[in-house]
Amino acid sequence: QALEDQYSPSRWSSRLDRDTIIQAHIATMAAATQRARASVQTALHVPYGDGDREKLDVYFPPDPSETFPVLVYIHGGYWQCLSKEESGFAAPPLVSQGVGVVAVGYDIAPKGHMDAMVLQVRRSIAFLVERYSRIRGVYLCGHSAGAHLAAMVLSTDWTEYGVVPDIKGAVLVSGVYDLEPLLHTYVNDELNMSREVAQRNSPMQCIAPAASVAVTCEVLVAVAQQDSPEFRRQSQEYGQALRAAGWCVSMLDLAGVDHFDIIERLSEESYILTQVEEELHPPF
Repeated sequence: QALEDQYSPSRWSSRLDRDTIIQAHIATMAAATQRARASVQTALHVPYGDGDREKLDVYFPPDPSETFPVLVYIHGGYWQCLSKEESGFAAPPLVSQGVGVVAVGYDIAPKGHMDAMVLQVRRSIAFLVERYSRIRGVYLCGHSAGAHLAAMVLSTDWTEYGVVPDIKGAVLVSGVYDLEPLLHTYVNDELNMSREVAQRNSPMQCIAPAASVAVTCEVLVAVAQQDSPEFRRQSQEYGQALRAAGWCVSMLDLAGVDHFDIIERLSEESYILTQVEEELHPPF
């Protein structure tokens, strides 16, 4: 029961009770995404594969004829809810700074299994840089389960994809980087992971030495003050492990936010994570 509590983010927020915070989170993200779609030039539902959810939403900067950096957002939802339809919320402030934003769709459980989700997100990045030649630099941003998937992208052997994306940075927000503890919780009821699946898809288990990565990639590992102790421990240990492998890592412990509004507030120009993401992209 203690482990269930630790991996139930809705139990740790001081804003709303656990029965309403998830629905409020989904509604907030969906509404902000609708506003973004109404105000930004987009290419929606671009297929990167044949699956129903293997699609991207692209939010273009004002002059997409120029080269532009792109932030790829990978949604959370414990690998079993949410979609790209709630994932464009961060586009307006970034687009206004000349940054493209891409929301990635992938098969969630029970249809999607962990190996397939990791493969889909990797394929989406390879497709993106092949499809849009004007992209100059890819920056990853993932929240919760999406932070896990973004971290798995950092460990990709790109030789089998025929392309090496120029991944310059990653913002990993309130993520899970060791999947083994989840085997003993309700989270695995839908995922149905074996120990072997959990181990080979745990970013902690497959950190590439920074020297083997083709480009210098800055990683920001962010966690909320009101994340559970286990979420906070996982972020701390993953950041330390990356640093030990030679990666350029910053850690950010954000006060006054929980597991949900730590990412919701990316729609705000003045929010610290929004500003960090804007600063990641060098000026033209």
